[in-house]
Amino acid sequence: MAGEIDAEEIGLIEVTAGNIENEHICCAIGNDRVNRARADEKKEWLRERFPRGHRFLKADLRGKVFIEFSPAEESIYPVEAPGYAVIQCFWVSGRYKGHGLGRKLYDECERICRVEGYRGIAAVVGTTKKPFMADKKILVHLGFSPCDRADPWYELVASKFDDAAPDPRFWESARRGKLEGARGLDFFYSPCCPFNRDFTGLMADIAREMGFPVRIKEIRTREDLSLLPIPGGIFSLYHEGELLSTEVMTEPKFRKLLQGIIERGQGEGAAQV
Repeated sequence: MAGEIDAEEIGLIEVTAGNIENEHICCAIGNDRVNRARADEKKEWLRERFPRGHRFLKADLRGKVFIEFSPAEESIYPVEAPGYAVIQCFWVSGRYKGHGLGRKLYDECERICRVEGYRGIAAVVGTTKKPFMADKKILVHLGFSPCDRADPWYELVASKFDDAAPDPRFWESARRGKLEGARGLDFFYSPCCPFNRDFTGLMADIAREMGFPVRIKEIRTREDLSLLPIPGGIFSLYHEGELLSTEVMTEPKFRKLLQGIIERGQGEGAAQV
């Protein structure tokens, strides 16, 4: 229905402390009890961060079309980027893709960052498209260039406004690649995503039921990020210290993933006998 969506006619709204009570926050739009609770938690997270420079822009429509960014010094990603803004989420979903709304959101993000004196904008992406992460191809099309990389498949891209600005870099702690000495499953999540708490709890319950030791860590501060061996500040799951997923999953999908781990373990045990 391409003719029904005209980016030029759709306005943008910035969600602020002054209007957040009356604006939806895109990720959890439903009016049911569960989605209202998720939206309330995200709004509380935003209220804490608005005074620290966090920004949330969305299209004036009922859909997941938004961009979030913050000063690098407040980012949920373990990056060193003095004077830069860092994109947290950049999402245009479903039927709203392909109509110029992403470009419109980004252009306003860039305008704000230039007015506020930032030296550039950075973003953490995957070397290939990953769930719940900004698309590298789109950002490169918008003028971003790769400036750092961390295992297993993370890249840092940036658009500089000031040629003299240093290239952003991942923290050294984000390059470790694995959790040393870890056993079972380790969940790290940030409440910046309204789905993380519920799905982390669901996945952890399933894991315990299937016999896996489980540890959960909520990421709320920059200091918490130093615990992560990869640049995955929103959600990451490890098995035996190795990255297993950066995607929250439904029950059937997660059970299938863990069953595969169990079956591979049984096969390895049989091979050793």
